[in-house]
Order: sequence, then C-alpha cells, then structure tokens
Amino acid sequence: MSEVTVRELLRALAAVARRNGDVLTLTDVEIEARRLLASPAMQQVHARCQAAARQAYTALMWEQVRNRPFDRILAKRFAHLFPARVGDDGSREGSLLSRRMLPGFTEAVTKMIGPDLYDQCQHKAQAVVEAHRRGDETIDWEAIYADATGKALVSDVLVVMAHYFSAFRKRRDWFITVVNMNLAPARPGTADAAWELGERGFHALMVALFHDLADDLRRGNGRALKQRYGPQTVDDVRRFLRRLEEEDPDRREQRQPA
Repeated sequence: MSEVTVRELLRALAAVARRNGDVLTLTDVEIEARRLLASPAMQQVHARCQAAARQAYTALMWEQVRNRPFDRILAKRFAHLFPARVGDDGSREGSLLSRRMLPGFTEAVTKMIGPDLYDQCQHKAQAVVEAHRRGDETIDWEAIYADATGKALVSDVLVVMAHYFSAFRKRRDWFITVVNMNLAPARPGTADAAWELGERGFHALMVALFHDLADDLRRGNGRALKQRYGPQTVDDVRRFLRRLEEEDPDRREQRQPA
C-alpha cells in the first residue's frame, strides 16, 4: 500500500512540476497528497490491501492453530492468571503468571507426558478446531473450550501429570526450573521483564489446571473417572490434589509460628 501511494504521489507531483516550470512548493506537495489520499482510486487500493492483509492474517492464524491448537486449549485453564490484555483471556486480577512462561510450560508438559502423547493431543485438538470452524474462517474458541472432546484431552494430560508429581517437591522444583529456563524474551520496559515462576505461581497454576478434575471428585464423580482412567490413576490425582493443598505457600506461612 505504501509503495502504491508513494508512486502515485510522485506521478502527481511530476505533473504539477511540469505545469509550473519544474518548480514545486510545499503547498503543492500538501495539496496533491490530500487529493490523492481522498481519491476513489486510492480508496480502492487501500481496501484491496486491507482485504489482502486480513486474508494473509487469517491464513497465518489458521496455520498456527492447526499446528498447536492443544496448547491454547490447555492454557485456557489458567489464562485468567495473566494480566489483562486486549483480545485475550487475561483478567484485571491476573498477575501471578506472565505470558513469558508459555514456552517453558509447553516444554515441561511435553517432557512429563512424552512427545508421542503430546502430538496425539495436537492432532485430536485440530479435529476439534475444524469442527468449530465458521464459514467466515474465524474461530469460535468458546465453543472449542466447551467441546467435550477438548475437555477430555486436557483431562488425559492432567492425570499423567498428576502421576509425574508423585515426588511432589522434587518435581515441583524441576517444573519451576524448566519454565524459568525457557522464558520468552521480555519486551523492554514492561512490568514482567523481571518475572520468574515461583512456588506461589506454581500453586496457582496447578490449582487452575486441575480445577475441573478436583470439582468432579468433590461432586462424587470419581466413578466415571475410574471407568476412564482406572482406580490407581484416580488415586494418583487425589494424592496430588491433597499434596498441592498441603504445599500451598499461603497456608504454610499461616502455619509458621509468630
């Protein structure tokens, strides 16, 4: 769009200069620029360029979604812990986590469940996304988050993670280290430039991730979970949730003698 605008402006200025004996004034430049930008032909150029940009953006968005849709479905569970951002799932209350943690989070989860299972989840999540693809090429993320298949994929991953945390403190420290070693670069001058994941952030992250599973167990839906995963796996989840509650940093501080 810039190239077309500059070329047409130069052409218009050349015509003015020829009429004025190869002389141009600043007023001439301003008048021709305003006339060009307001012309129907240039408005059509702008409209075509904007349409092409939207098409390119949509294609890129779909390429990214097709490649790693499960990452977004999983991250939705704790997105409210991020600071608010336009067009995002963060909230004004969210500040415990930074979006810089996402590469390290993905790295840690992949190591815990194995690359094969992670790839399977990505493939199945792609089918969920395609099932909710609108005719205008936009993505109905709320429908995707509510999709039963997508929810089951998250649960499948979480029960494996719960087993991985059988040695809770050791694995917690390992998880925190992996995240902090893989932080995305911070934008200069932003509030989260010095952010790192700590025990309090880890606790909030895990509580958010496992909220639905914990809620199912509290509601007495353990039988359905046992049918899907087996009694041993459900016991692993219960033990993890109990340990997570016991290791809550805020509760530990309250238990400390004055």
